[in-house]
Amino acid sequence: MQGKNFHALLIRPKSSAIISILLALPFAYLFLHFILEIELRFEPLDPILEAQNNHLGSWIVLGALVFLVIGLIVSVIPIARNFQEGGNLMANPINFAIAIALLVLIVSFFGLIVVNQYPCWIGVANCD
Repeated sequence: MQGKNFHALLIRPKSSAIISILLALPFAYLFLHFILEIELRFEPLDPILEAQNNHLGSWIVLGALVFLVIGLIVSVIPIARNFQEGGNLMANPINFAIAIALLVLIVSFFGLIVVNQYPCWIGVANCD
């Protein structure tokens, strides 16, 4: 019974848009904090993130990226369902805009990783 309710929740465009935005919020925070260097402080995590040889920050970024991808999938579900039924691609413009925005965030994140790490990949000395 609960599986049917959750599936029905994902099919509705409004609830799908809200869920995908909520799933993308952790990554948006980290994107502002790490990539754009906007200083947003989250005090409880500071001692953990500043510890030596600690990989928790990487796991947090990876988890936020997973939430972002799940949010993209959730926002595309009503669009794909409508398109399969013979509807227009732009029948759900809010979900379409959210999907495009989340896709841009994912591509920009991986693009920034490539730009940052490319000198190391081609063998430049002291590329840190």
